[in-house]
Amino acid sequence: MIRTLSAYFYLIKSNLKSQMRSYSFLLVIGISVFAGYACVPDAAAGYEIFYIGGVRGIYNSAWLGGLAAMLSTMMLWLFGFFMLRSQISGDVRLKLGPLIASTPVRKIRYIASKAAANFVVMLVIGAVLLVAFMAMQLLRAEDSQLRLMDYMAPFFYLTFPSLFLLSSLTVLFDVFPGLKGVMGNVLFFCLWIAIGVMSIAAPSDWGDLFGINGILKTMAHSAAKHYPTLSSIEESGSFGYYPTQGPISTFVWEGAAWDHSLILIRLVWIAAGIVGVVLSALLFRRFENSESSSKVHPLLASGKEKTTPLPLARIEHSVSLKLSPAVKVKSARLPGRVKAELKLMLKGMSLWWTLPAIALISGPMLITSNSINNWLPFIMIWPLALWSQLGTRDKHNFTTELILSSSSPLVKWLTEWLSGVLITLLFSTGAITRFIVEGQMASLLAWGTGILFIPTLALALGTLGGSKKLFEVIYLLWWYVGPLNHVPSLDFLGIFERNTALYLMLTVLLFVAGITIRLLQTGNLSIRRRSI
Repeated sequence: MIRTLSAYFYLIKSNLKSQMRSYSFLLVIGISVFAGYACVPDAAAGYEIFYIGGVRGIYNSAWLGGLAAMLSTMMLWLFGFFMLRSQISGDVRLKLGPLIASTPVRKIRYIASKAAANFVVMLVIGAVLLVAFMAMQLLRAEDSQLRLMDYMAPFFYLTFPSLFLLSSLTVLFDVFPGLKGVMGNVLFFCLWIAIGVMSIAAPSDWGDLFGINGILKTMAHSAAKHYPTLSSIEESGSFGYYPTQGPISTFVWEGAAWDHSLILIRLVWIAAGIVGVVLSALLFRRFENSESSSKVHPLLASGKEKTTPLPLARIEHSVSLKLSPAVKVKSARLPGRVKAELKLMLKGMSLWWTLPAIALISGPMLITSNSINNWLPFIMIWPLALWSQLGTRDKHNFTTELILSSSSPLVKWLTEWLSGVLITLLFSTGAITRFIVEGQMASLLAWGTGILFIPTLALALGTLGGSKKLFEVIYLLWWYVGPLNHVPSLDFLGIFERNTALYLMLTVLLFVAGITIRLLQTGNLSIRRRSI
């Protein structure tokens, strides 16, 4: 028993160290600290993040502890999942699979240690967010008395079991067939939205996985008691950016009643997490390569190696071997580079990916004017798997040094960027044709800016993070809030609100920033071609 616990301890410790040393961990920690600051605005800040009919609670431990619990579950279910979901795939990419498979570590121990390490990492991030809210309570000084139980109770009842279930999903999505790539990321993003909607509108605590509904109801009920005019919105409350004018009315909220009956509900979520870990262990194939294991070389199968001796008569000592002389040729032309890049981007795309792509491209020319605006956003979500390759393929395949030995970083950047623009342009042909036919030049210009903006964002984030996940999570959020839900300032496609100048400027800034990061990463600020 002690040896088993010791093995789990060292596995979790090693996984935890590798996570806490990553840039993605530092990025999420930075987001948590910033969220703690931004979600507790000063009375004169002119905005609110949590809205209940234009009023809010005094910044005491109960109010901020409840906000921290709701925010940590929602934020970590998104950012934490994308940060931690590829730990097993990472071992495969680093060629550690055969080494791990040769050890006596059982599958369930390996999977459970990965899930446990992810759980501990998310608890650390949640604790950082909690400390950030405590610091903001002292900074705002509306109530300087820190009551730790008001912070810890919602963290224990809500955040702890929710993150435990999430940790099991990080390994399940990494071993379940078909969910390892972009499709799994998109599916989880839809799941995150569904859980968020269900948590806000849940009729009972059983469906409130984020723990939002229970806190919202008590906060709104307390607000209605202090301000009777708010009785009609007693069941409401939402997160977002809400501009305010003048002083904000406040009230004292003493916190939710943490009934012990909630423990049974949360134990169910913990049990669901355990089931997820067991299912992941059953699906995990212990890095088996079916292709290599099923095919045995005939020489190895027979145990005899057939060798054919080289006749001495055919060996000519007098004639030395001559290699063809190295001929200096001009560097490959840009169109050829772009063509090769496009082939790499489209490699592996199956017929089931191509058929929906054709339907999305041709859709704008076939549907009615009443439905066109609802169709357009979905055109710019299907190529997500292609855009996310920009700036990350060389690092993922360990070919960075090979590419840099024959190409300037600036030329490589331009090649990838042009490939991304051409892919986006290809998917936009139907929409562009529709705009031209109907004479919508303003929409055409705004959409054209989006064609430049999307691959530039993908390439800049891919270069910065070195991973597909950073772009995928940011773009999915941006796309969902902006073009799909009609938030004007975030509509980079100009479907409902045209911000052409804004996104053209962002494109230029991202382009320059991405090139600068690439040159700094390679340690080469020269645009000249390297000599071999």
